[in-house]
Amino acid sequence: MEKAKFAKLEKIILFFVLLIIIIIFFPKLLVYYDDAEVFIKESGIYGPVIYMLLMISSIIFSPIPSSPLAILSGVLFGSWKGMIYTLISATIGAVIAFSISRYFLRDYLSRYFENHKLYKKIEGKNDINIAYFVFLTRLMPQVSFDIVSYIAGLTRLNVFLFVIATFFGMIPIVFALTFFGYLIEPYKNTILIILTIIFIIYIYKIIKKN
Repeated sequence: MEKAKFAKLEKIILFFVLLIIIIIFFPKLLVYYDDAEVFIKESGIYGPVIYMLLMISSIIFSPIPSSPLAILSGVLFGSWKGMIYTLISATIGAVIAFSISRYFLRDYLSRYFENHKLYKKIEGKNDINIAYFVFLTRLMPQVSFDIVSYIAGLTRLNVFLFVIATFFGMIPIVFALTFFGYLIEPYKNTILIILTIIFIIYIYKIIKKN
């Protein structure tokens, strides 16, 4: 009984530590995101690392759109390197979101997503079926990448299967985005602004709807 209480207290403390970190760094993150291209270029050899950290953050903090970053990676690093950096960082971000949902926010998110149509589709399913569902949603740009990661954390899905489904499911769309970024490099500023606005509106509608 005492162990259960201690474990619960430990989760609460870790949650508030995470919340404080978000409150402190989220405004700074938005500044870096707005000037991502300049900031990454000025980082020299650390540019890919900075890009990957921004991508990871955009997955964890759902309101920040990640697709414009994937396009930007094609602009800055070329289609193939951009794809590799994006696949790795987006997978890491998805695993972190998955873990936050499973170990820190399970009670809250369970109540929040209990009536969500995506959660209802996988509730009570076995690991293979849930992993297949995650894989399919990664192929669909209209389905929120971040929300699927958080919802998957509420299930009993094995984290290894989640990683495999996420990584391989992302390949087609990530390749398309990074290759697109590589092609539109001369017109990147105008197009990225338009896409960012579109994705912000899209995410806002998802949040408002739920």
